[in-house]
Amino acid sequence: MYEYFILKNSSLFILWVVFLLFSQKVISQQAVTKSINIGVIEYPPHITFQGSKIEGKLIKYISSVFTKEGYDIEITQLPRGRAIVELQKGNIELLLPYDELHEEIKVLTSPLFHAMPGLCFRKENFIPILSATHQFKHLTVGAPVGTPVVSALKNSQAVLVPLIGDNSIKRGIDLTQRGRIDAFYHPSPVQVYHQENTEFKELACSYFHGYSNGVYVAVKPNMSQENFDKLNRLLNSAIHEMSYGYYFAK
Repeated sequence: MYEYFILKNSSLFILWVVFLLFSQKVISQQAVTKSINIGVIEYPPHITFQGSKIEGKLIKYISSVFTKEGYDIEITQLPRGRAIVELQKGNIELLLPYDELHEEIKVLTSPLFHAMPGLCFRKENFIPILSATHQFKHLTVGAPVGTPVVSALKNSQAVLVPLIGDNSIKRGIDLTQRGRIDAFYHPSPVQVYHQENTEFKELACSYFHGYSNGVYVAVKPNMSQENFDKLNRLLNSAIHEMSYGYYFAK
């Protein structure tokens, strides 16, 4: 009888230990799913880099969306070209802001905001009204590699040349100021023409009115459908409660 009691209690103890180990594993797995690595690209004035410091209302907005739901946010500062590579490798889970829509890159369904594309010129060569596309004849216009160009420019008589490299803004400004190109295209010239850009006074930018492109949060390709649906639902709910456009304007 005594041996039976010892054996029974030993079995219960083993079961209790197994239960504790299993519970810790489940808790650990839940903790992992509650952390999220977000890669960010400089996108003035919404996101700006001051050395290793990341500032801007967009990063505050997106962080609040997920932290209030218990997510532990890790922010990774990345140049544009490398950011896409890191996302496709799965080294980051989300990437923002993302405005170069490609079929192979999946995005959360609601755009954070819409940007209007345009051209940036040397001030003396400025064309203020881009709807008059006959003025593009003989213009040489730089465009970042992989960036979709609006049809008004694509179908004009402008000569399009690729801007190669991670920093297309710096490359575009450099070539424009040296007279190698007449202007450069950007999906959101507000990233170019702002006070944080020390060379903005040398430029003049105008917009393709009537065109706009959504700016999204991109997700890694191997994200589970369950996690995608959850993050998508959180962002949609946050935008419904207060859009980023309203948050930015406050």
